[in-house]
Amino acid sequence: MSASRVMFVARHFWPHCSGRHESAAATFDLTQRLANWGMRVEVVTPRHGNTWPTEIMLGDVKVHRVASAPRGDWSTQRYVRHLSHWLVERMPTLDAIVCDQLREESRAVSMAIESGAADTHGDHQTVGVAMCGGWGDDSDQTWCQNTRSGKRILQSCGGLDSVITENAKTDRYLVSHGVLAEKLRRRPIGFPRPAVVTEQQRNDARLSLRGINLDLTTDLESRVLLWCGPMSGPASSESGVGALVQSARFLAARDQDLRIWILGDGKIRDWVHTELKAEGVRGVVAIPGSFSDMTEIWHSVDAVVQNEDSQLRSTFPAALAAGIPIIIADRPAARDYLQTHFDPSILDSLAWYDPAKPSTLRKAFRSVWSDLEMAKQHAFELARDLSRRHPLEQELAFWQSILRPSPNQNLPSPKAS
Repeated sequence: MSASRVMFVARHFWPHCSGRHESAAATFDLTQRLANWGMRVEVVTPRHGNTWPTEIMLGDVKVHRVASAPRGDWSTQRYVRHLSHWLVERMPTLDAIVCDQLREESRAVSMAIESGAADTHGDHQTVGVAMCGGWGDDSDQTWCQNTRSGKRILQSCGGLDSVITENAKTDRYLVSHGVLAEKLRRRPIGFPRPAVVTEQQRNDARLSLRGINLDLTTDLESRVLLWCGPMSGPASSESGVGALVQSARFLAARDQDLRIWILGDGKIRDWVHTELKAEGVRGVVAIPGSFSDMTEIWHSVDAVVQNEDSQLRSTFPAALAAGIPIIIADRPAARDYLQTHFDPSILDSLAWYDPAKPSTLRKAFRSVWSDLEMAKQHAFELARDLSRRHPLEQELAFWQSILRPSPNQNLPSPKAS
């Protein structure tokens, strides 16, 4: 049986990944996993720079950049029409088209599926899928509620075969806005088995990162605290990165070997830089931008701060999978994410703090840093437990059922890593 031929549609993709667009990082990881599992995966996305090539290969995934990225309502509608026509032309070679967010591009997928079905008269059926994900303020549901085009996007779900969701709240919202319940498919979360990072791997990773950016220089005694996400929101402690900036001076005072890495980009990046310099801690804080491959980052850091809803798409699950201690803001979206996917016992495995009280972030930091080796051991045990309870194979089997709907098709074996 030939491998499934799948086209993912994304507004943002590589290299706009971790620290820039969490949805892009999540889609990049998913497409790489599916390709590794034996599916023939391609991605279509706009060009965000005039010098960007129109086609590239990322491993076994082919990426098409079909037009300049839209920047307003008029250019977005033009891009949607162009994308729809482009997809229709390629539908005879595709088994499925998946939009990674329930946003404007999902309309293009719906239009292409309906047009393609009319042209082929049922001779070749391409499955149309949209993912309605995210949590809290970063969710696709919230985006649809707060934008003028949200109603049209929800109506376009009628032309799709499936809408993939992550929680019951999203299911209820979609059904209440006319999406048929039988189209909804709940996506399970899967975790790979964690691997112990040796001292040699850790040193090699840190040395490699130093070669990329001298701000990431560490020594053997350095202990690294990571924040990774889009630098958005208000230029104050009310934003996720702002909360860490406000506490950086106090954290650095407690540990002379502490290094803080703030990965990301966005509209308040300059403010972050200015505030850290004013606090006198710019020398212990690195702001190297965003990363398209986080492997060496995860090998290098000792703990992670999670305090933005957008981080729940990629950074947070990646930190859980890597077995790294997590200091987490007690926000409704974070609790919804954990209670939806996991056993309640996981809540006690994380260092919580109240985002309304900056001092609690410092207290959570002390609870982890006071016995960091024990915290890392507990985090690794948690990652191993998650890989047993939520094996990666169940998520891949779910995608098989969506993208290879024939019951007679067998899931191919994953490639050796």
